[in-house]
Amino acid sequence: MFRVVLAILVVVLAIMVMRSIMRPEKFRIVYEERCALIKEKLITIRDVQAVYKNENKKFFADADSLADFALNGTVNIDKNVGEIPEGMNEQEALKAGLLRKETVQISAMEKVMETDATRIPENFKNLQYVLGTDGPKFNIQTGSIASKTYEIPVYMIVVPLDDILMDMDKAITPDNASPFTKFINKIFYSGLSEETQYRSQYGDMVMGSLTEASTSGNWE
Repeated sequence: MFRVVLAILVVVLAIMVMRSIMRPEKFRIVYEERCALIKEKLITIRDVQAVYKNENKKFFADADSLADFALNGTVNIDKNVGEIPEGMNEQEALKAGLLRKETVQISAMEKVMETDATRIPENFKNLQYVLGTDGPKFNIQTGSIASKTYEIPVYMIVVPLDDILMDMDKAITPDNASPFTKFINKIFYSGLSEETQYRSQYGDMVMGSLTEASTSGNWE
């Protein structure tokens, strides 16, 4: 009987030691994976905002409108028609009538893609959602900073830690996981997203500012 109790105690202690090692590491992995996905979306949003501001002199204050513009919007660009002869600059060619400016419309997506040719159109879908295709949306705060001559539009997006960690249990143990995996993960990772000792080591994601003309992210 004593040996059985001792064996059980050894197993329990081993599980506790493994939990103390595995839980913070799993928390870190999920957090960093989520942040990488969100960062990619935030960078795309930043490029969409820049294109929209160049056209409209303001930023989007609504994530749904921004996502619709990214997929379906258009912008005007000036295009040179003609050629610049050797020995002339653009202004001289324009003055001589050998070159003219023509305004054409292109899709907002095409214009944004110019900032990063490696970005794929798929990145523009569900741009309003922090993760996946539903759940929390990006909250865009807008404002302006007064300069000596005009108002400078600014915006800021804060992604709370709760949004970054949403549905962590499902991420660790998807519904289609095997019963054995569900059992093991329940032992080691249940309630992981609520662990204050781990949460205190990580924070929100922030891009932009309402107090200065910056669109940088706090990961940069």
